[in-house]
Amino acid sequence: MYQIGKITNTHGIKGEVKIYNLSDFNRFFVGNKVYVVIKDKKTVFTIERVRPQGTVFIVKFKGFEDINQILPYKGEFLYSDEKPELEEDDYHYDDLLDKDVYDESGVHLGVITGLIPVPQGHLLEIEKPNGKKALIPFVSEFVIDIDDDKVIIRPIEGLL
Repeated sequence: MYQIGKITNTHGIKGEVKIYNLSDFNRFFVGNKVYVVIKDKKTVFTIERVRPQGTVFIVKFKGFEDINQILPYKGEFLYSDEKPELEEDDYHYDDLLDKDVYDESGVHLGVITGLIPVPQGHLLEIEKPNGKKALIPFVSEFVIDIDDDKVIIRPIEGLL
């Protein structure tokens, strides 16, 4: 389950909604299925129409013809189960969390606890064995290798 957007408001009276995209991938295409979960109940929507408007998408779901049908979903997060194909050296956020981090000589430095977006890219948030946090730029100069169970980095003096 991937959180991909949030229904921020309705748009007009014919069942359209404004969706703020929370995904690094565009998942809002005609025919795609997305869903909300309210009180452990999953409601699936099929996208009938979509168009960008500034920082949001205006989306019309099949079967929702007026504002009163869609209004209960205002403010809800949208999810998808589809995992988009990645290009080389791209990673899904969830695939990086909880990976052990080692330096080039095999010393365990900590565990990845988060990925923080910044204007220049992303920072890996690492919780060190002593409980303190460290931030490492998620770029090839510092992140040497990523495999199924660990990440190898070139430490930055003063940050670890």
